[in-house]
Amino acid sequence: MKIIITLLCVLSVTACTTMKHSLFEMGVGVERSLSDLDRKAIQVNDYNWVYLESSDNQDKPVVVLLHGFAAEKDNWTRMARFLDHYHVIAPDLPGHGETTFIQDDFYGFDQQSLRLADFINALGLTKFHLVGNSMGGGIAALYAYRHPNKVMSLSLIDAVGFYGEEPSELQRIIAANEPNPLIVRSEEDMTRLMHFAMEQVPFLPWPATDVLADRAMAREHANDHIFKHIHQEAETARYSGGFKHVFEKLPMPTYVMWGEEDRVLHVSSVDKFFEFTPKVQVDVLPKVGHAPMLEVPEVTANLLDAFWQDAVGQLPPQRHAVTENP
Repeated sequence: MKIIITLLCVLSVTACTTMKHSLFEMGVGVERSLSDLDRKAIQVNDYNWVYLESSDNQDKPVVVLLHGFAAEKDNWTRMARFLDHYHVIAPDLPGHGETTFIQDDFYGFDQQSLRLADFINALGLTKFHLVGNSMGGGIAALYAYRHPNKVMSLSLIDAVGFYGEEPSELQRIIAANEPNPLIVRSEEDMTRLMHFAMEQVPFLPWPATDVLADRAMAREHANDHIFKHIHQEAETARYSGGFKHVFEKLPMPTYVMWGEEDRVLHVSSVDKFFEFTPKVQVDVLPKVGHAPMLEVPEVTANLLDAFWQDAVGQLPPQRHAVTENP
């Protein structure tokens, strides 16, 4: 009898888990549909890239969106809803989301930028706006540095590139050898991560948080592996001037957007970007954390759109007053 009861309990939990994941997938499908995005996949060398792309075939400016560490393509889905004048492409970067993870490969910024180049070539993209958040920003900058003829403009949202004068909360945690808040190892860690990475945590209906926690825990090993590589590369760059040699040679209009309450990468990093990037425009968003595209998607989309419109005129460097967040 005890065996039967135990079996029934296991089946009940399994059924509940399956139902939660099914409901979550339905919700994601609705979100993508509202943003006019389709899920696609393409094999490029050893990697099966999974990405979102606008379903329209109209002749619109192309925007490529790169997520950050331990994130994935749907980080951009809600923001994309406000970019209906653009053709959006948002991939899962190698090792993240649904795109292939290979245990023996290296996932530092430089190597990822080379993989990104292969992906972009496979899609046949020749001219586009490039956007990167956090880790994705560092990858985007390296790609733009190597392929300036393809990148119409570069937008960096709370991006890796320079350490600010003041260490971030994440830097202090890592230096103290405390648990990394960006890596989820339990259900409780998921809630902690969301409140650490964002100042304005968006509403997520049940069972989204549970499913996100399940998926993040399943990727714990991969995330440990990848973070080790990007941290190693960032720390090496830290003692050699950051990626100064990259940013000071960027010829395209560049936009830096930052959440004033960012705990992952301190807002003082903005000063370095402004100092070393030739054609730069900067906005700092109050009451926003590390992920503006998730926290204030419409505001983020509108600011990007305004920058892309201005980029045609090749504006000189400018630093705006702190933008009020509605």
